[in-house]
Amino acid sequence: MTFAHKAARYCFAAIFVPLLFLGAEAEAAPEAAPMQPTRTAPSEHTEIRQLTMEFRHPVADGTLMRMIWQIDGVVKDAFSAEEITKQGLNPDALIPCLAEFVAKEFTNGRRLDIRERYIPWTPELEASLHRIISERNIAAENDYGARAETVTNPAYNILIAYADGRSLYITSEGQTLNEHEEDIEDALLTWCDEAFTTAGKQAP
Repeated sequence: MTFAHKAARYCFAAIFVPLLFLGAEAEAAPEAAPMQPTRTAPSEHTEIRQLTMEFRHPVADGTLMRMIWQIDGVVKDAFSAEEITKQGLNPDALIPCLAEFVAKEFTNGRRLDIRERYIPWTPELEASLHRIISERNIAAENDYGARAETVTNPAYNILIAYADGRSLYITSEGQTLNEHEEDIEDALLTWCDEAFTTAGKQAP
């Protein structure tokens, strides 16, 4: 499956699956009083159920796209052959992973896949993301999906959904970043880079 196909599939899931759940809840409890959006951050102990982060950087003759998702990946993509043998894993089994896809989208519409890599999604990895969100007060940036509906090709678009039903929707104000948004982007991309470096597994 090409990067473009994966991007389309996971973007569809990130946008429409939460809406389907919301619709189902509305049908199941039509008389329930509407819940008011809460400005409080999810507990750092609340499980992350969905993570999608998409970053777009203008470059010469196009845009560099970097997408980071929590998805089900194949064991052989997330572990080295040595580790698979050592742990007695099924190389074709699916496990929760943190995945990164990097591609360049040219102004003429052509797309070049640059990198695709996976690491296992572990409790330690999830805890490290909780720490970044807490330390940088990223929950305060929650725009509840409002910007995603109005900003065309934002510099970044982030969705973090939690088991307790709360979600963080964070979208940049435009296609270029202000200083504050650059700090947010840097914190999240540094977290991602350190996660892959620590795991020591990068797809060729």
